[in-house]
Amino acid sequence: MNRGKVYLVGAGPGDPGLLTLRAKEVLSKADVVLYDALIHPRILGFIPPKAKKIFRGHRTKKGALSQEHINKLLVKLGKQGKTVVRLKGGDPFVFGRGAEEALELVKNRIPFEIVPGVSAAVAVPAYAGIPVTHRSMNSSFTVVTGHEDPTKTNAQIDWRALAENNGTLVFLMGLHNLSQVCERLILEGKSSTTPAAVIQWGTTDRQKAVRGNLLNIAERVQKEGLLPPATVVVGPVVELMDQLEWYKKGPLSGLRILVTRGRAQVHHLSDALAEMGAEVVEIPTIEIVPIPLSRGPLAKLSKAGDYDWIIFSSMNAVTLYMKALAQVLKDPRDMPRSKIACVGEATAAALAAFGIRADLVPKDYKQEGLVKEFGRLPLKGKHILFARAREGRDLLETFLKKKGAQVDQLALYENRVPPGTRQKLKVLFEKDGGVDLLTFASSSAVDHFYGLFSPAQRRKHLSKIPAAVIGPVTGSSAKKWGVKTLIQPKKYTVPALVDAVATWAKRRV
Repeated sequence: MNRGKVYLVGAGPGDPGLLTLRAKEVLSKADVVLYDALIHPRILGFIPPKAKKIFRGHRTKKGALSQEHINKLLVKLGKQGKTVVRLKGGDPFVFGRGAEEALELVKNRIPFEIVPGVSAAVAVPAYAGIPVTHRSMNSSFTVVTGHEDPTKTNAQIDWRALAENNGTLVFLMGLHNLSQVCERLILEGKSSTTPAAVIQWGTTDRQKAVRGNLLNIAERVQKEGLLPPATVVVGPVVELMDQLEWYKKGPLSGLRILVTRGRAQVHHLSDALAEMGAEVVEIPTIEIVPIPLSRGPLAKLSKAGDYDWIIFSSMNAVTLYMKALAQVLKDPRDMPRSKIACVGEATAAALAAFGIRADLVPKDYKQEGLVKEFGRLPLKGKHILFARAREGRDLLETFLKKKGAQVDQLALYENRVPPGTRQKLKVLFEKDGGVDLLTFASSSAVDHFYGLFSPAQRRKHLSKIPAAVIGPVTGSSAKKWGVKTLIQPKKYTVPALVDAVATWAKRRV
């Protein structure tokens, strides 16, 4: 029997940047991924589109998969020869029930591997400016589950030992029982003035921390409205928060920003915004769908070297062109007669990754820029191939034909709205508080986004929200939908867009 392999993988405490390289490598080759709640969506983005994703659910909610069900499912998939990833928050062996799953795999002779993850026990306090050890304060720390009720008589936790412990105490998922935990520690002899802190959604854009002591921390947490998941830290090291707190100090701190860019390019923009302290919500309104090429387009590719110019409208056009070129057994560099033009620097960089240098990149990163550049060149009788999206603008093609060029259009992809986008946006704006800023990197993203709302919904939820757009063409589309405040960089690149947002945020204060 062909047996697969099961990987028990720790996803870390929340920040996608804390995912290990081995975890990312394993996810990239998975056939099936069984994942817990609280896994960051950007981590799920590393899963191949072909892989089956199974949501394990919230442990405390109705409808969640039981541990017994999970164990049986892992064995079943392993026996089917699948490469299975069991993706858990934090580390699989720190209150993650990874040992139970591993023992079941051993029992059924299913090969497995443990991929450790960064534990919330040390990462969450660190992101709040709390070192779990400090040589002048303590030399140990203890990690305790926050799920056990401190008032039960047959407790597995030795509360007396914890109270007498001079090291740092870290309670994972301890918000629900916070009052009882503090009371029990004081009852067992720990000073009521012992510093304590609670960190909500640690290491993520939603992180919030409250500091106090064992006597008042529960009241302060309730007043501030902290919600699970939360980590509780008890001990003198909590006092270092004031000096060492570093996370979410950037110019975009306190802002919630929606990124609508296509899934393949979303991470670069999201990472840059998050690096400046923003809470980033990713709901792409564009999905790049390759167009299967028929005999006619493939014939154009087979004669790619015969064109005087090949124009690429986007990074996606470059990537799909090179992939299609392989179908006709052409070396991407086999274009001896052809000169190459790209709409912008990012497109030229994508081309350079294939070992090809662009001959023409306009300073104005849009079709108007290429019109200006080509306007200086003799084009009569020239043969040009234009690799682009099916629904792209016709400005450049029309101009080239007027100049006497013969233009062959090669539509390589189309932009569609990803499945489930409308529902995700509905939840965001009707139940989850909306956002402070919208970002758009193309006209298609703008049109898809606003087109998913009714006129009444747009007036209610979107009329006052400013938008950051990557360039004037995208800005024109936003204005057509009634956007009143536009943030637009002088240079039409993602880094410039992020800088423009930071400048706007500074003026906004």
